[in-house]
Amino acid sequence: MNLQIDPQETAVLVIDVQNAFCHPQGTLGISGADLSMLTACIDPIYRLVEACKARGIPDIWTIQHHFVEDHTRALHKITPHTQKRARIACQPGTWDAEIVEELKPLIDERSHLIEKHKFSAFYGTRLEVLLRILGRRTLLIAGTTTNACVDTTVREAYMRDYDLLIVSDCVAGVNRAWHEMALAVWERYVGAVITLDEALAALPEK
Repeated sequence: MNLQIDPQETAVLVIDVQNAFCHPQGTLGISGADLSMLTACIDPIYRLVEACKARGIPDIWTIQHHFVEDHTRALHKITPHTQKRARIACQPGTWDAEIVEELKPLIDERSHLIEKHKFSAFYGTRLEVLLRILGRRTLLIAGTTTNACVDTTVREAYMRDYDLLIVSDCVAGVNRAWHEMALAVWERYVGAVITLDEALAALPEK
């Protein structure tokens, strides 16, 4: 594939790179999840976003928030995922909900932060309107976790006819089998799965 990324029509979407999911003392870590893939994707995400920002590509970050008091949980007869961990993750105003320290320097006045409460970055958020305002139809996808929030967002983006470039080095989850399956499904059905090196090579010279 002779891939060329047009900065004028592209945005980079970074999903939920928060302490809850990427730090050993975050909710997933203290719940016994394997964070090896999640911690490994932080540096590649930094490199991707840094390269995009240098070319004027907007960076959009989602921030997952859950509430201790959530009446929607009572609607479930089957235990929801938020109650299958050591605590309710990503409570607003907590360290758990913050973007990981390594990536915070990338967030500046040009960055866009999107609060969300469900897996999808589109569900009940301003993301779709923001992308229309910015005039972006191609999304570079990074973040966590591969089989949940990234997967749901990618599928919903495809339903809205965005072109999707999922950067394999920059997405991660807690289970390698789930991760690999998600990549295979995306490549077949919803977009192109590319490496960080391929993404960087497809960007124009600064």
